[in-house]
Amino acid sequence: MNAGSTSFSLIVPAYNEAVRIGEPLVEMGAWLHAHCNRSEIIVVDDGSNDETCQVVGQTAPMLPVPLRLVRYQPNRGKGYALKVGFAAAAGDVLAFTDCDLSTSLDALPEFLGALERGADVAIGSRKILAATITRHQPIVRETLGRIFTWIVRHVIADVSDATCGLKAFRRDAGVDLFAHSRIDDWSFDAEILRIARKRGYLITEIPVCWEDRYGTNVHLLRDGVSALIGIARILRNDRTGVYDQPLAIGPTTEESWGEPGLLTRRRSGEFR
Repeated sequence: MNAGSTSFSLIVPAYNEAVRIGEPLVEMGAWLHAHCNRSEIIVVDDGSNDETCQVVGQTAPMLPVPLRLVRYQPNRGKGYALKVGFAAAAGDVLAFTDCDLSTSLDALPEFLGALERGADVAIGSRKILAATITRHQPIVRETLGRIFTWIVRHVIADVSDATCGLKAFRRDAGVDLFAHSRIDDWSFDAEILRIARKRGYLITEIPVCWEDRYGTNVHLLRDGVSALIGIARILRNDRTGVYDQPLAIGPTTEESWGEPGLLTRRRSGEFR
């Protein structure tokens, strides 16, 4: 399962990212073209009310890899956007990243190697040996992040960094996990890890290079409270059997640019 021989879907959730998304998409396309023979980018527009979709549409024809834009209304949250993206993806390996590319894609070969060696889920970590942070978050955000990570580690799943924005999955695991997810907001990371542990998937952590990027849509008070409520919901859902049944997504629309070879080959049975 190396980057050259494996079909790869990179899922990018976006909400009101018109100002930031164009340049990172160009970087993603260049990286995938250089390292993956068969790949696609899927941008999931999470009910934006700015020109995010227009910017994606203007950028997509310049990319050397296929891009699909999946959209819906109204805004639901990053967790729901990824649920939609994973349902749409065609690759053998499914990964997601933040649209600002705060986590370098250069670690992706290590993610693929971990999946090849038997992991079902590979998650980026900024807190293990060999990880680097070139620009830290403001101290308040970083402190709140550490508190949330401590809570997740002790009551949800024993990982060093639940919220790093780069994660990769074997196709069967990724589709299964997001099909069973329920939380739409920023605590979705913790939920996916909890479901993965519950369903017996092997999780491994990969050191990454990360830098804080300006312009985040995270609001400290609102999203901090929401994340704590999310932890309580995850524990309740797990206890009451909510995660035993998948949950379907709502209606979406889609546009695409480039040769949709992944979809054609998957339908013909070439890939697993």
